[in-house]
Amino acid sequence: MKKHILIGLGAATLLLLIYVGIITLAQGLSHAISQTRLLWYWVLALAAGFGTQAALYFYLRQGMKSKGATASVATSGGVSAGSMAACCAHHLSDVLLVRFQVFFIVVGVVSNVVGIIIMLESIQRHHPTSPITNWKLNLGKVKIGVLIIAPIILAGVFFLTQSA
Repeated sequence: MKKHILIGLGAATLLLLIYVGIITLAQGLSHAISQTRLLWYWVLALAAGFGTQAALYFYLRQGMKSKGATASVATSGGVSAGSMAACCAHHLSDVLLVRFQVFFIVVGVVSNVVGIIIMLESIQRHHPTSPITNWKLNLGKVKIGVLIIAPIILAGVFFLTQSA
């Protein structure tokens, strides 16, 4: 198996362990299990997105030395990490942030999608030997569309979760 795939699987697993660890430390193992059962699809989406970004990052790092690509990878990775931290932050101060739990999770998932598209576009632009370079889909245009749609989705989720 290719090294970047193993790194992606390891990153996804690590994120799941951190998620369960934070909840277990804050509120006990039984609460961690019940929260994971309740939100399993969101937790898996976050872990899969994070793992995909980690795999793409190491793929990019191995095959490219472009400063532009490195900057976009660093930016998307930072956004994703911040969103993941915000997602778990509600466990540290349940009274204040519990009503924003779904919103934080959606922020994490959306930032993963944005980060993945940014990395795929960087590969398409800077890595001529990658199969992604031959895709007919212009990932630069997809990136612009995702960057326009993401805030609209987040605003909609925010208002929907606050009215419920």
